[in-house]
Amino acid sequence: MKYEYVIVGGGHAGAAAIEGIRAHDPSGSILLLARENHPPYQRPPLSRGLWFGKSTRDQLPIHDEAFYRERKVELGLRREAVEIDPEHRCVWDDRGVTYDYGKLLLATGARPRRLAVEGAESESVHYYRSLEDYLFFESYLPRFQHALVLGAGFIGMEMAAALRHAGKEVTLLYPDEYPLRRILPRELGLFVADYYRERGVETVSGEGVVRFEERGELIAHTTGGNEVTTQIVLAGIGVEPSTELAEAAGLEVGNGIEVDEYARTSDPYIYAAGDVAEFPYLALDRRMRIEHWDHAIQHGKAAGANMAGANQPYTTMPFFYSDLFDLGWEAVGDVDASFDTHAVWKEEHREGVILYLSEDVVRGALLWNVWDRVDWARQLIREGKPMTTAEREKVVAEAVPASPEP
Repeated sequence: MKYEYVIVGGGHAGAAAIEGIRAHDPSGSILLLARENHPPYQRPPLSRGLWFGKSTRDQLPIHDEAFYRERKVELGLRREAVEIDPEHRCVWDDRGVTYDYGKLLLATGARPRRLAVEGAESESVHYYRSLEDYLFFESYLPRFQHALVLGAGFIGMEMAAALRHAGKEVTLLYPDEYPLRRILPRELGLFVADYYRERGVETVSGEGVVRFEERGELIAHTTGGNEVTTQIVLAGIGVEPSTELAEAAGLEVGNGIEVDEYARTSDPYIYAAGDVAEFPYLALDRRMRIEHWDHAIQHGKAAGANMAGANQPYTTMPFFYSDLFDLGWEAVGDVDASFDTHAVWKEEHREGVILYLSEDVVRGALLWNVWDRVDWARQLIREGKPMTTAEREKVVAEAVPASPEP
């Protein structure tokens, strides 16, 4: 079977690529191969909105069935691509079916990093990435009272809050001094740890797990010589880009599949987008790989458009966000805790803006319980000029004015 466009991966990037293609080619044949049981769906609600009643399962699909039908897109669900032949421009799936392509997009995303400790193969140890994972935890809720969450990145923090909201006892164990260590300044990170304790989550910093032991319940032995007894473990210790197909096909792979500003790989007929791609972040003048929802959508759309001949560089500054119980935030640019930071608070640790600086130039912005200011933050970063402390204070005060006195 031959298709003008073959998309491997049924996440946000793959779904968005369809829109990009159809914006420039209304009729070229499109096949989307996805290993999952479901058409492309929204992933952020799996660890946020679904647990807090802010969204429902029927709102998960990115597009309805009519979208694919009207755009003449063939969906190949429960089909995993296992090999690419770049010379003959074809791809095989796990059932031995061959698909010839004109252009190929690899939107294979990332997979949870696995625990490499004794006992990690226990049936009580789980990871969290997909709709199937959500459905499992939702159905399993009546069967456990305590959960051990490993890792204080996005998934760990969001799922610790979700399970606590669902009425479960939760221990959150992480190796760093405070949660979201790569993003948050120290004082804010320590505040978040205290805030979680106030909400009933037991937070244990500076600890990892060295082995699990089954003794009726599951015993987690920690690096500090302690034990945590639990019924279920959710490990959120990061993800790894799914680059195996690309590597086997001889494509350039670094911290992800390497692409240029048009989302092209080292093979001119193969593109990559989303979590799996290492791309030139033009506004920051550096190469990056980003594992967030907005980037997957925008990069996927750009890749699809360029597959169809748009020849437009990807210049988007994607944003990302998270919800931590009642705390919410959005961020854009390079929010790296190793940078110098400058916090401008309307209410300390509750509402304000944190700027991330390199040689006094704003490289990133974290909008902490501040909304509708992403475009402002983008513009501030794009200007790329050194700013004094007073100038930073002034520009934030103008963008985020103090609330009027009651």
